[in-house]
Amino acid sequence: MDTSMINLRINEIKKSKYIKLYNINLIKNGKEISWEYAEIHDSVSTLLYDENKKSFLLVKQIRIPLLYKQIKNNISSKNLGYTYELCSGLMDKNLSEKETAIEEILEETGFCVKNLEKIATFHSALGTSATKQTFFYAQIDDSMKIGKGGGIDGEEIELFYLPIENAREFLNDDDYIKPASLGYCFMWWFDKFGFRL
Repeated sequence: MDTSMINLRINEIKKSKYIKLYNINLIKNGKEISWEYAEIHDSVSTLLYDENKKSFLLVKQIRIPLLYKQIKNNISSKNLGYTYELCSGLMDKNLSEKETAIEEILEETGFCVKNLEKIATFHSALGTSATKQTFFYAQIDDSMKIGKGGGIDGEEIELFYLPIENAREFLNDDDYIKPASLGYCFMWWFDKFGFRL
């Protein structure tokens, strides 16, 4: 990405629809503790596998915080600002975890999935928000494709098929920015289906 074509403006926000900041004070064992807390929506993510293509389907999308951090710290990358992730979404619509995952899969990839298998639930950012993320697994094929995907609200999501034989190389390649949860879900899949990563 040509950074000369990027114009960044940074403004402090007083109120966000996604993040609420609090200062928590408590007394424990006679000692007062003060801690900053960021209230952030819980989320769901789904590992998608196309049996016919023998590939995982990931989403490639620009992440503005990553882009900003890379530019600010003069970090170069052939995928500047872009991440490779599981299909994911926030729990912000009063839907169940499975309903949210199914909706996000359709919005981001265009696949209509009915059956999900739960992988695990984890908590992240324990020192700031302790948000919960639940992971699912689903198989897909071309017969389930009913839309073009790409996300909503300017997400600019691209579909990225990763052949299973390239998974280890992909995980070890620092030019592909990805969350640790992606590696965990790959290991879960390879363990469950008897493949070696």
